[in-house]
Amino acid sequence: MESFFKLHVVPPPKPLDWGSPRGLLRDTLIHHVIQDPAPIGHFYIEIKSGIPGPFGVRHVLTGMSRAHRNRSTLRVIRDQVGLGTFFYDFPGMVDHGLDSLKKLEWASGLNRLKTVVVPLDESRAALLLEELDLWLKHGCHRHYGGGHRILKGEGSGCAEFGAHFLNLASGKGVVPAAWIRSVYAPKELVGGARTDRRVSLFRVFLDGRSWASDESNGILYSTPDMELAWKWLESLAPGTSECILDDEAWSETGGAAQRIEFDSAYPRETEEGVRALWRRISLA
Repeated sequence: MESFFKLHVVPPPKPLDWGSPRGLLRDTLIHHVIQDPAPIGHFYIEIKSGIPGPFGVRHVLTGMSRAHRNRSTLRVIRDQVGLGTFFYDFPGMVDHGLDSLKKLEWASGLNRLKTVVVPLDESRAALLLEELDLWLKHGCHRHYGGGHRILKGEGSGCAEFGAHFLNLASGKGVVPAAWIRSVYAPKELVGGARTDRRVSLFRVFLDGRSWASDESNGILYSTPDMELAWKWLESLAPGTSECILDDEAWSETGGAAQRIEFDSAYPRETEEGVRALWRRISLA
């Protein structure tokens, strides 16, 4: 297989309690305190092309992450955004290719890795590398979080980033429905720019006994979820580390996959800056 796309799925160290905001906050904080490399799980994308892409690169491995994870956690605590962290614009970065490879080896050793494989022809591989190049050139990688519209080039979390490239590789408009996690964050517990409130984490823990029922009293947070994706893949192919999703297994289409429009108007990266980013994510 000369050209391929892979989505590497790493679940959190233990299942997160999505039964309530309080439970989710508790588990997330515990996973951050123990400094797990993937406290809420992580998606990595890998693209290999038979022909050279931008700056001659043929093989990349990367994902979207928060820059300065511990510092940004302290920042949201200080700014008292509460559940607004779902929609927060964190400083972002693309993962280093060789570091990502080491983390995948670590995750595999702990049985915390599933990989979706999509064989590509040369034109599809070139399209994925072009999309990644535009993502870097437009500075989208500098904006991490769940409140961004990825198809407008506003940035994204690792989940939306991975799902977009999986969709583009496969030609499908959506990931499997079983991967999607959706909750309504209670408006009174959402701080920051979405509500112009200050909400402490203590208040989330104290009052976050349940999610809101709908948009009348909550703000929808919906995202592909690494834990759900891992469980779905395990049910599809138990004990298998890699699998190819065929049309029978992946019945959802959602129409054709969409390219990013890049309407965000973020400052553009310099050519040398983009070159350095491609060196960062390259495996060869």
